[in-house]
Amino acid sequence: MLRKIPRKGFAINVLTLMTGTTIAQAIPLALSPVITRIYSPADLGALALYMSVVSIISNIVTLKYELAIILPEKDEDSASLVVISLILSFIISLISLIIILIFNDQIFKLFIDKTPGAKYWLYFTPLSILFIGIYNSFNYWSNRKLHYKRLAISRIFQSSGMTGTQILIGILKKGTYGLIAGDIIGRISSIFVLGYQILKEDRQFYFKVSKKTIKEQMVRYRNFPKLSIPADSINVISNQLPVFYIGKYFGGQILGNYALMDKVLSSPIALIGRAILDVFKQKASSDFIKNGNCKDIFVKTFKMLVLIAIVPTLIIYFILPRFFGIIFGPEWSLAGEFAKIMALLFFFRFIASPLSYVLYIAEKQIYDLFWQIGLFTVTVGSFIIGTHMNNVKAALTCFSISYSAMYIIYLGISFKFAHGIKK
Repeated sequence: MLRKIPRKGFAINVLTLMTGTTIAQAIPLALSPVITRIYSPADLGALALYMSVVSIISNIVTLKYELAIILPEKDEDSASLVVISLILSFIISLISLIIILIFNDQIFKLFIDKTPGAKYWLYFTPLSILFIGIYNSFNYWSNRKLHYKRLAISRIFQSSGMTGTQILIGILKKGTYGLIAGDIIGRISSIFVLGYQILKEDRQFYFKVSKKTIKEQMVRYRNFPKLSIPADSINVISNQLPVFYIGKYFGGQILGNYALMDKVLSSPIALIGRAILDVFKQKASSDFIKNGNCKDIFVKTFKMLVLIAIVPTLIIYFILPRFFGIIFGPEWSLAGEFAKIMALLFFFRFIASPLSYVLYIAEKQIYDLFWQIGLFTVTVGSFIIGTHMNNVKAALTCFSISYSAMYIIYLGISFKFAHGIKK
């Protein structure tokens, strides 16, 4: 059965994950000035394209069954979902490798022909995709079992392994490949931490997994691949569209500045928000099963997110831009201007993203799908305007404002279903 979190447990669990994620994020952020002096904006631009390709494909690597791991009442059923997610990760990663081996030239010419070396680093994408699928499966299981300290440690291992590798290889002048190798090593490190603990403490649940339980859970949660994949795929493409757009129309130097801005802003925001999400989704799922709604924890989490986000957003808008060139080097000053433009978007993303998990708990992914279609539409529209004006700042301004408006709508939909479902 889902374990009940004590009244004080929510704040303590959030603090545990936030402490771990703060340390994890402090490592690459503290060493970013070193990274930006080892690698060029073009190198970071190439990494941004690599991660965009990985993000789009990894979105379907488990067919979204990992999102259901936290929901079953029995741990044995949840273990079956972990096994399903792992099997799918290997299968889809292998399929992606075969596609890249056969169609490498066509993919290169269609999307990234202006990025030096991209034709060769495409071969590494199936490996990153596989490790993302494995980590996500282990992450959701650990979250279900309330092992928040374990999750925090895994994130510290990931960030330290990634940054250490990038600096070490960068010193040897390996360019973009040092950045890619760091990402892969970091993921392996985090998988080792979670996998070892699961094998040590939870293996008894996996002995009960059978073909029958796997089939039952695939049928029970069939709406996750049916509805979540289209919605999330549209979302990922919408999020990655600026990378492809900037790389195609404005070149690697500007893309590198955008990538640095996105890393400096989104990494801490995403990890802190994820720490809150990991605790929120467990408590919200438990409340929904028990009470038929999760409105109390929704409101409590909303207030917490707003309070956390206000001061950093003001700093990003008024203070941070003028320091980019000083901290990271003169060739990165444009990243500071981008940060000011994107501050509003990151504020609403930080608040809305964790709370939107209510749509999965209520199994109302169809609403998420419609919202994602709207998000994609306004994103494309923003960059059509930017293309017409031949101005990257104009495109990003439209993108930031329209995205923020869509996140406000997202919050309203999530709040509606946090009150429960009328039968």
